[in-house]
Amino acid sequence: MRVPIFVGRRAARRPPQRVIRKSHLSPARRWLVERMQQLAYGRIEHLAIVNGEPVVVPPPRAYKEHRLTGPNLQGRQPDHADFFLKPQVVDLFEACDRIGNGTVAVLEVRDGLPYKFSLEDC
Repeated sequence: MRVPIFVGRRAARRPPQRVIRKSHLSPARRWLVERMQQLAYGRIEHLAIVNGEPVVVPPPRAYKEHRLTGPNLQGRQPDHADFFLKPQVVDLFEACDRIGNGTVAVLEVRDGLPYKFSLEDC
């Protein structure tokens, strides 16, 4: 079934997104969601993926971006409450499932959400 999404005056169609709550995630995936919220803007490097799960011990390196002009937005405190995941987060974890075993060389984070990532090419 297709769900209409209203864009301007016309309805666009897109496939329904799986609805996932934070509480449904494994501890490693919850950690990654909270780390991205703390980071707000920046990147996470050398994130190992084993059997589709991020390896967070030891934690991957994270780099926070700071602007030289204008305000620097502070990262949010990790939201320990349960909530529905945004489509970008669901897409990231679906990509982890497809990767299976590998390393995300760089995961770019914007506004506390995954924006894009690069895989190490072996």
